[in-house]
Amino acid sequence: MKFHSDLFGWEYVWRNFADEKGGDSLTDSGEEEGKLLCLSIPVGMAGARALFVPETHGQKMTAGTVLLAYEPADDFAFSIFQEKMHHQLSKALGMQDLKVQDDLFDSKFMIQGNDAVKVQEIFLDVQLRELVLLQPPTTLHIDKKAGKTFPALALTDGQHAVVAKYDGAMDKLHQLQTALDVVVGVLEQLTQIGSVAGVQAAKVAAQPEAAQSDTQSKRLRSPLLDR
Repeated sequence: MKFHSDLFGWEYVWRNFADEKGGDSLTDSGEEEGKLLCLSIPVGMAGARALFVPETHGQKMTAGTVLLAYEPADDFAFSIFQEKMHHQLSKALGMQDLKVQDDLFDSKFMIQGNDAVKVQEIFLDVQLRELVLLQPPTTLHIDKKAGKTFPALALTDGQHAVVAKYDGAMDKLHQLQTALDVVVGVLEQLTQIGSVAGVQAAKVAAQPEAAQSDTQSKRLRSPLLDR
């Protein structure tokens, strides 16, 4: 059911998701009525916070990106993207496509990385594979230059980030939750294989102080939101 987002807009859903998770809805002005820049959501990992960044055209949402920054212990990186027909020729010409020994997963995605063993170790996690299949991201990758890719975010030059991008509107609570579960799941696996040295709370550069205030009482609530 999508009528709640049609009535109130995707921003309404995003703000409610932030409330539900104990996070912040950050706007350009720091006021509740300002343009929504991103959500900052705590993930319960040593102060880590996931950032949800929307892409819009006018009032319409065209894509959403979720990222979780961390301090790397090595230079490991990978990229997953949905396999298309034209990739068949690219693979025939030698384009890398790693396998994780899951026929369905391998048939849906192109997988690339600088350490094939670590890629397989990450996606040995059945729940993580199921989450990616449930809501396939346009791309899921480790960005080793996240500070340059996301200049509006206060990331250091040395930080890497798990990044999941989804094209199209993300206007359901369950879509936001799945995206969050994916980036958290990847970071947990990176930690297990020794590729994470530490995690720091990511934030928006020059974040307005007013954006951190509790505006919960001003927000419109609705039992119609999908849970």
